[in-house]
Amino acid sequence: MALPKLPIPTYTVKCPSGNVVTFRPFLVKEEKLLMIAMQSGDHDTMVNTTQVILENCVTPYTDIKIDKMPLFDVEFLFLQLRARSIGEVVKLKYACNQKVEANGETKVCGTSSEYEVNLLEIKPTFDKGHDKKVILTPTMGLTLQYPTFKSFQNLKKEALTTEESFTFISGCIESVWDEDTVYTLKTVTKAEVEEFVNSLSHKHIEAIDTFFTTMPKIEHTLKFACPKCGHKEDIVVRGLDSFFV
Repeated sequence: MALPKLPIPTYTVKCPSGNVVTFRPFLVKEEKLLMIAMQSGDHDTMVNTTQVILENCVTPYTDIKIDKMPLFDVEFLFLQLRARSIGEVVKLKYACNQKVEANGETKVCGTSSEYEVNLLEIKPTFDKGHDKKVILTPTMGLTLQYPTFKSFQNLKKEALTTEESFTFISGCIESVWDEDTVYTLKTVTKAEVEEFVNSLSHKHIEAIDTFFTTMPKIEHTLKFACPKCGHKEDIVVRGLDSFFV
C-alpha cells in the first residue's frame, strides 16, 4: 500500500514585468540543492541551482520558461519562493567599513551588525521615465527587450569588453522601426544587426543605456548604524547572491 501524499499549497504572484506566476514552496529535495549551492560559495552554482529550483516549483503550474524570464522577474520570484518555503524573514549581516583611529593607528571598525528583512515587503522599484522605446532620429527608433535570466547566466564577468557589450546590446534589441515599417530582428540576419549596431552614435548608446539603468529593480535599503563607532550609511542590498540565505 502506497503512503499517503501530503497536500502542497500553491501561491500566485504578479511579477514586475506583469507575468502572473503560480508556484509551490520548495520541498526537502530543493532545500538540499539550495544548501549545497550555499555551501559551495560559487556564483555559477548558485545561479544554476536557482533555475533548477524555480523550474521544479513553477513549471508544473505555469507555462513559462525560466531562462527566458527577465532577470528582475527571476529575482522577485525567487524571493517569493524562499519566503513561502523557509520563512518570510531573513537575517543579513554587515560589517562596518568605516575607518577609525585607535591607539594612534587607522583601521577599519569591522563591527558586525545583523538585520532582519521581510522578503514579502520587498517590492520592485520602477524609475520614472523608463521606456522600452528609444528614439534615434525624428523618424526612426528601436524597441528593446529586457535581458533574460539566460543572458545573465552567460555574463561570466562584470567588466565586459567593448565587443561583448555590443553583442549584449544586440541581443536586447527587439525591433527597429521607421515611419513606414517595423523590422523585427528575428527576421533579419546577424550581419545586418551587427552593421546596424555599429552605425549607432555615442548619443544613441547613451539613450539605450538609460533603458538598462532604469529597468525595474529588486532591492532593499538597510539603514545601517554602527553600534560601536556610530557610523551611519544606507546599504542597498540587491541581486540573488545577497538573499541566497
